[in-house]
Order: sequence, then C-alpha cells, then structure tokens
Amino acid sequence: MSKSHDRPKSTAMVVTLIALSFALADSAVAETDTVARAISTARVKRIARNVANQEISKRAPGLSVDSAVSAQSANTANTASSANPLLFARVAADGTVDPANSQGVTSGNVTKPLPAGLYCFSGLPAIKGGHITPEIVAGELQFEFGQLGFGNVDSLCPPATQFFITTISRDAVGVLSFGPGSFFLHLY
Repeated sequence: MSKSHDRPKSTAMVVTLIALSFALADSAVAETDTVARAISTARVKRIARNVANQEISKRAPGLSVDSAVSAQSANTANTASSANPLLFARVAADGTVDPANSQGVTSGNVTKPLPAGLYCFSGLPAIKGGHITPEIVAGELQFEFGQLGFGNVDSLCPPATQFFITTISRDAVGVLSFGPGSFFLHLY
C-alpha cells in the first residue's frame, strides 16, 4: 500500500472518532435530563425538609412547637402576681398611687417634697432597675419625659430614699423645666 492510500483511512478514523465523541456527549446530556426529570420538585422539597429537621434536632434536641403551645396554655404569666415587672404603679401628679393599677407600691412609698416634678420612693424591696412612662391625662399639665435615678437627689428627698423620679415638661416657648405629671412606674 502506498502512503496516499493510508491517508484516507486515518481521515476516516478521525471522522469516526469525532462522530463517536458527539454520540457520547449526546447520551451524557440525555442521561442528565433523565435524572433531572426523575427527581420531582416535591421530592426535592421533601429531601430538604428532612435534612433541615435532622440538623435542627441535632442542635436543639429538646425544642418543639408543642412545648411553646403548652407554655402558652399553662397561663402562668397571665396574672399580675407572676408577671414582670416585679413592682408597678400608676402615680398621679400629686404623688398618690392608684391601687387598682399598681402592685407592690402604695402612696405610703411616695414622698413629693416639691411642687415641681420630683417624686421620692422608699420602703420598697430591693430593685435592679426600672423605667417610667408619662400618662396623658386630659386637663392636666403634660410632661414630655421622666427620669429615674437612684439614691437621694441633692438631699431634696428624705434620707431613706431608694430612688427618685423627675418629670420634665416644656413650656409654650420650648423651655424645659421640672413639672408634675401622672406616670406609670415599672420596677424590676
């Protein structure tokens, strides 16, 4: 055989190899499509949910939605005696405490040494902190904000004072000053 006769065989071989590679590529793509069609969207969601539940169980073995529902139905924190804050009161501008809207604080715990917005508290159990919220009362001088401080402010309160409240209002010109006003007190 001559060299010219060998050449067509090698060309034929190259064409055959190219055709074979296209055939293999087509079957690989067809196989991928078949696999993709075999796993439905519902099955993917089911697998993902199972994996997520397994991970949650590993990290928080004692938690469940059922325990949250049972805590809500136990009704343990729905009464004033078990709720936070520990002590609370509605205090009128003159320093009297409304017993119907208070727990653990009475008018006997409050001293109002000045006509301005200073309220001194004593005779209460030890507290860690608290806050006040202004009450809007029609026809009463309204104050913008209040402050809770511990101890005795410049000796204006009685010596046994645990903490004091100051209420601050703004006049028509915008000047801030101490002024009496009703408020809600929450102590922790």
